[in-house]
Amino acid sequence: MRSGDRSKAIRPMAPAMGERDVLEDSRLVKQVRELRRLVPACREPCGLGELFREAASYIEDLQVQVKVMQMLLDKLSDE
Repeated sequence: MRSGDRSKAIRPMAPAMGERDVLEDSRLVKQVRELRRLVPACREPCGLGELFREAASYIEDLQVQVKVMQMLLDKLSDE
C-alpha cells in the first residue's frame, strides 16, 4: 500500500458510549415506554415504526373528537 492510499484504509473508530449517550438512551427508553402506555392500540409489544404510526393515528382521532365536541358546543350555545 502506498503512503498516499493509507488514509483511505484507516477507518475512524466508533465513539465509545459516553455518560451523556447513556443518559439520552435511558431517557429515550422511558419516553418510548410512556408512549406505549398512552397509545391504546399498542398495549402489546410492537416495533417503533408501528408505535409511531399508531400514535399518529391516535392523535388524528383525538383531533377529530375535539372538533366534533367544539361543533356540538357551538351548535348548543347558539340555541
